[in-house]
Amino acid sequence: MYFKWPSPEYDEQAAAIARMLDQAKNVFCIAHPFSDGDALGSQLALYHFCKAHQKNCWCLSFDPLPEQISWLEGSDRLVSELPADVDFDLAFLMETTDSRRMGDRVSFFERAKTTVHLDHHVEVIGLGKINLLDDKASSTCEILYNVFEKTGKSLSQACCAALYVGIMTDTGNFRYNNSTPRAHDIVARLIENGLTVDEIYKKVYETTNYNSVIIHGLAMSRTAQHCGGKLVTSWLKLDDFSRIGATEVDADGCIRHLSCIKGIEVAILFKEVEGNKVKISFRSTGKIDVMEISRRMHGGGHRLAAGAQVDGELEPVMQQIITMVSSVLES
Repeated sequence: MYFKWPSPEYDEQAAAIARMLDQAKNVFCIAHPFSDGDALGSQLALYHFCKAHQKNCWCLSFDPLPEQISWLEGSDRLVSELPADVDFDLAFLMETTDSRRMGDRVSFFERAKTTVHLDHHVEVIGLGKINLLDDKASSTCEILYNVFEKTGKSLSQACCAALYVGIMTDTGNFRYNNSTPRAHDIVARLIENGLTVDEIYKKVYETTNYNSVIIHGLAMSRTAQHCGGKLVTSWLKLDDFSRIGATEVDADGCIRHLSCIKGIEVAILFKEVEGNKVKISFRSTGKIDVMEISRRMHGGGHRLAAGAQVDGELEPVMQQIITMVSSVLES
């Protein structure tokens, strides 16, 4: 069940989660693999909220962090396992489109007396005992802020920064149509609380490393047009990363360059990953619902930005997906 903000039903659900958080002593949280700004931001915002209000919070994370968000305060407190001798009152699942993305990680929920799932993706099945799902929200951080607001407690600067990064990155620095009035209202309140946003922008969007520049450049050099320019694609192989000395997180953001090409309707980036698999990132400029395309491969996301991971060799997977998307564009 989805809840629409503002509404009495939304308020009631947010208030119920806020009461649970108020009463909890030991909390942990988890988000989807390979955290982005919203996944990490929501986890660290919860961590800093708990820390400021005399609660213990463990943030589970199992993958490298993109450099653009790894500077967030509390990133060094991420853990890959929970202490065996702690009884957990409350667990939060932040932001995941499908339980299959979590794999065995959802088993961590068994450690908590009560579980909460916060998410803003479309057609998500709530995995918690209590769920606050709002597919009109800009981000999971927007939903989490609404929960914090119901507690009536103050937010630290570190908590505000984490919330801001989540909202900013999931709205493309407030350029996407999910930049809701509520998102702008929340950000205004964070700024009123003393947040300095220009420094955050520079760290997220204007700071990178040499290997990232090289891997981005390689992907751009392989850009190809299809369907008279309506579709553009590029690709990266495992060998590219090892040869350059780059990691998968260094390739984050490559798809943005493709999606900026004038006249396109869909951009796709293919990345070969370990285990004979291919990660596929989709972007749409508005006409095509790429989430529907990604679902054919058991992926998910949003109408204009989605992703999937499939088994197979890079070349045949590319040809299959290009043919599929081409048929959608031609129809």
